[in-house]
Amino acid sequence: MYLSRLFLNPRNPGARRDAARPYELHRTLLRALEHAPDPERMLFRLEPERGPGGSVVLVQTDHTPPDWGPLMANGYLLRADGPKPFEPQLHAGQRLRFRLVANPTVKKKVPGKKHGARVPLIHDGPNPEGYPTYHDWLRRRAEQAGFEVLAVQDMPFRTAPKRRKRDVSDITYEKTEIPLFGVRFDGVLRVTDPARLAESLRRGIGPAKAFGFGLISLAPAS
Repeated sequence: MYLSRLFLNPRNPGARRDAARPYELHRTLLRALEHAPDPERMLFRLEPERGPGGSVVLVQTDHTPPDWGPLMANGYLLRADGPKPFEPQLHAGQRLRFRLVANPTVKKKVPGKKHGARVPLIHDGPNPEGYPTYHDWLRRRAEQAGFEVLAVQDMPFRTAPKRRKRDVSDITYEKTEIPLFGVRFDGVLRVTDPARLAESLRRGIGPAKAFGFGLISLAPAS
C-alpha cells in the first residue's frame, strides 16, 4: 500500500470546491492514478487537523503510487508528502491507536426496492426507532475486521453542499451532493485477527468510500 498526505491550496478555486464536496475531491484525486495499469482502489479522508492555510487529505492506494505532480503544478496542492510505501506489521494481541471516519448505516427493507435502503445510525444510545447505535455498528464491524475496540471517542457530523434553501423540502440534490451522516472514531484497538485486519486496511470499512469514508489508519499505542 501507499500513503500520501496532501495539503490543499486554499487559494485554488478547485481545491476550495473539493474541500466542501468530498465526491468531487475523490474525482480529482483519481487523476493521480491515470497511469495505473489496472483499476486501483483509493481510500481518502479529510483530516480534522488543518495544514498551512488549508485542508489536509490522507490518501491510501493499494498497488500503484499516485503521481501528484500535475496537481502540484496547477496550484491545486501546496504540498504532497508521499506517496510512501506502507505495510503494517500486525500480530494478535497488539494494541494500536486508530482513526476511522465512517458512514454507519443499516439496511432496511423497502417495498418495491430489491436491495432495500440504507438508514443512517445517528444515535449513540437507545432510540425510539429501535435501531442499533453507531457504537453498536463499530463493535460489529470491528469484530468482522479482526480487532476489538478498547477505548474510543466519537465525533458525529453531516456532510452538506453549500447551496441551501430555507424550506428543506424544496431542495433538489444531485446524487453526488446528498448529505451523509458520518462519525469520526479515534481510539485504541486490540488486534484479534491480523490477516483480517490487514485486509480491512486495504479495503476500508463500511459504505460511501467515494465520499471520504472507510479509511482506517493505525499508529503505535503509547
